[in-house]
Amino acid sequence: MNEQSTSMYNNQNYPFDQASMLYSQSQVLKLVTDEHIKEVKSDRRTIENFLKSLNGLSVHDARSLLFIDNILSGNSLENLDYDDDDYKNILISHLINWPSPIGRYNFLIECKAKNQIPEKYLEWFKNDLRCSLFLTSLVSHLLNAEAYKGRYELIDGITNLLRYDIIKFNSNVNTDLLYSEKISKDGDWRVSFLLSFKSTYLKGRTQDKELKWLDASNIDQIEWAYSYLDNDKDRPIILQGIFFPENIEDKYDLILAHLDTLSNIETPQIGTKNNKGFSLRSYTLYKMKKAWDGRKNYDSKVQASNGNIKIYKKNQSKLKELVKYNKVATNKLVNKFIEDAYENYTANCLEGAQELDQHTSNEDNNVKGKDKTSGSTSGADTTHTKSTSAINQSKRRIPLKSRATPTARVTNQSGRLHSESLKYKEKSRD
Repeated sequence: MNEQSTSMYNNQNYPFDQASMLYSQSQVLKLVTDEHIKEVKSDRRTIENFLKSLNGLSVHDARSLLFIDNILSGNSLENLDYDDDDYKNILISHLINWPSPIGRYNFLIECKAKNQIPEKYLEWFKNDLRCSLFLTSLVSHLLNAEAYKGRYELIDGITNLLRYDIIKFNSNVNTDLLYSEKISKDGDWRVSFLLSFKSTYLKGRTQDKELKWLDASNIDQIEWAYSYLDNDKDRPIILQGIFFPENIEDKYDLILAHLDTLSNIETPQIGTKNNKGFSLRSYTLYKMKKAWDGRKNYDSKVQASNGNIKIYKKNQSKLKELVKYNKVATNKLVNKFIEDAYENYTANCLEGAQELDQHTSNEDNNVKGKDKTSGSTSGADTTHTKSTSAINQSKRRIPLKSRATPTARVTNQSGRLHSESLKYKEKSRD
């Protein structure tokens, strides 16, 4: 076989023709384009997956990130209250406008971790209006333009301030709280004030034993106490024009929160002329109770003169049962008892007067007879003393406490009372 050989030219720079060059360029361009498209598709899928994952954020997290984004962008005035789903949607629209949404999201997460406090630090007051009112009063000068109606708006307001803008709270909170325990500033700057307020407040707030006379179920008393503090010229009730109670429970908590803000440090300057050494809080409670006792006495006299009689709580169920049994209105039943008792009273007075006349007549006859026979007055004096004592016993007041059973009809009250009166007199004479 003849071997075939291929010999190469010594010059290796073989020039491509035009067709070869165009082909080579198209292959390179295709490779670059394919890689770019592949990368774009991959990034797009990543962004799409990322945006979908944002829908799994909690409302609090979405709101926190949106607030931080607005503040960093100089749009803090846009931090409005939206519906729960809207926070997520608006946050997503903000992130899409950034060249690197994932990078912006990671940046916001880092800012949130460094500048906001965890939810666990807010649990102790979130569902407690009294505690929330106390905390709100510490920054009330920042809230003059706000208006919170009822417990839920107030609690949400102070919770959101602490959750999303702890810097604003710490920079403006009133630390001059006149409690026996002082406010500490040690620890993490984000929560040091809040934790110290929590400890100082819970240990030093108004104790239950100081509030025993203030009945949360007594609407008239709570309304009076609220008005009393609201009209105090020296120290009016806290959060006037900021918090507007919706019901009696809100007013009761506001009263307690106001008392909680008062100093519990006893000083020799506070008190009455002859009794000093009160704290501002204890003296306020002392004056309130004294004013309430005076109000109760005055109201009792006015009600009695107007025909309004208070039925004691222990007797209300008994009265209800009597009304049901006798099948009459409450007013008619009470008035019937009064009429029967008065009829019995007048009958006893008349009978006592008749007995007095009879005893007097008998005494005169005895005295005349003894004067004629013996001329002695000593026996007459003794008889007179005994008879007068008997008359006084017969004129004793009949006890108002009735022995009637529920089976006794109200129409029989007069007769029964009169019968009991006669038995009582006979026993007294014996």
